[in-house]
Amino acid sequence: MNIKKILLKDVKLGMCLADNVTDLVGRLIYKKGFYFTSREQVIRLYDEGVKSVSINLTASLIDTRTDSQKAKVVDYSKKEIEMLHSKIENLDTEIEAVKDIYKESQHIIEDLMHNARFGKALNQEIVQKQTVDILNSIKSNELALFSLINLKNFDEYTFTHSLNVSILASAFAWHLKFSEDKLISIGRGAFFHDIGKAKVPMSIINKPNTLNESERRIMQMHPSYGEQIFHHENMKSDIELGIITQHHENYDGSGYPNKLAVNQINKYAAIVAIADFYDAMTTERTYKQEVHPSEVVQIIYSLSAKKFDPRIVNHFIKTVGIYPVGSLVELNNNQIAIVKAFSKENLLKPIVETLIIKNGVLVSTGQLISLIDSELFIKSVYKSDTKLNEQIIIKE
Repeated sequence: MNIKKILLKDVKLGMCLADNVTDLVGRLIYKKGFYFTSREQVIRLYDEGVKSVSINLTASLIDTRTDSQKAKVVDYSKKEIEMLHSKIENLDTEIEAVKDIYKESQHIIEDLMHNARFGKALNQEIVQKQTVDILNSIKSNELALFSLINLKNFDEYTFTHSLNVSILASAFAWHLKFSEDKLISIGRGAFFHDIGKAKVPMSIINKPNTLNESERRIMQMHPSYGEQIFHHENMKSDIELGIITQHHENYDGSGYPNKLAVNQINKYAAIVAIADFYDAMTTERTYKQEVHPSEVVQIIYSLSAKKFDPRIVNHFIKTVGIYPVGSLVELNNNQIAIVKAFSKENLLKPIVETLIIKNGVLVSTGQLISLIDSELFIKSVYKSDTKLNEQIIIKE
């Protein structure tokens, strides 16, 4: 890990903090793992009397290539932006094609949980088909399914969550270039990752506030219950078994049920663990507020080498982006926008669609802006009670 202490005037957008930053009386301003994404964040440190910060250059998203190296990727970057614009132009059509897959998958997971709860056989064949369909959709245009992930269904969290985790884990594994058979096993394993919750009392599953210690211990049995179901159903994949039993194990050994650590943890379970955490954090529940996707990305990085395997954290961030698809942001001209796509070459400057508030909801202006080719930049994430008109993302 390459750590360097630098003056505030030398801070560049995309740099990652190596240590917590506090004000003069010791109050926390930014946590270790925080990414600088706007000049206002640096100005705040000036205002608080901070003179310098420690930067993790290894994790930072700054461009350290030489001019000759940059020249070699110019053509690639242009082609990537053109490809992203093409995907966005075809997004409505793609979303129509995957809506049925998404809704059907929710029903399939609901049936799986119901059958597991009452000891009935699980329909593994339909899970196989849905996993392949999801994977093919990701390969065709991952933006469509990523857009649907952001339409959180509060009342059907249990079923939507497992589906979202399968989508995220499959996209992540595809980004890592796993073989086709492993991609399918990872997607299936994510489908089944919470199947053990079918054996947890409904009073605990549906409790509207934080679990007490006794209830928490019961909930933490769900990976073990899942292993029992796996063997009862004569499932054969070691990848799927690892995901079901180890998706709550932590890199530092603080997880459950067996407190495994580092290389003891199945690498496929480590992938699903990040996807599981990301979707859970970005979803509102009765006992917690949802967290903005870009903030969850920073939390994930701050938990690198603690909760998550540091070897794959950066890869996950490049899969979902610093500003994930569907994130609401505010530009430096005070316009509100929604992130539509992002370039792997510049995660801080995505393609956005500008929005306006109309009749109390956010609606599209129809204007797409590639921030790579613009003087505009993201000033901050947009936090407001103003709701997004879902027609921006999905046409009913």
